[in-house]
Amino acid sequence: MAAYVPAIIWIVSAIICHHIAKARNVKANLMRRLAVVLLGPLAIPLAFIVKPETSIEAN
Repeated sequence: MAAYVPAIIWIVSAIICHHIAKARNVKANLMRRLAVVLLGPLAIPLAFIVKPETSIEAN
């Protein structure tokens, strides 16, 4: 059972990172998704560091 704990932490941190990025309007591209998969819980602070996308609204 203890062997599953790191995997659960990794998955939960990926979900948290996704929600933070979505709330900050950060677009998830391949490189950012790979960073989340490889870094796991360490990717959560990166979601705060990445600059949000700016959308150009048509008038």
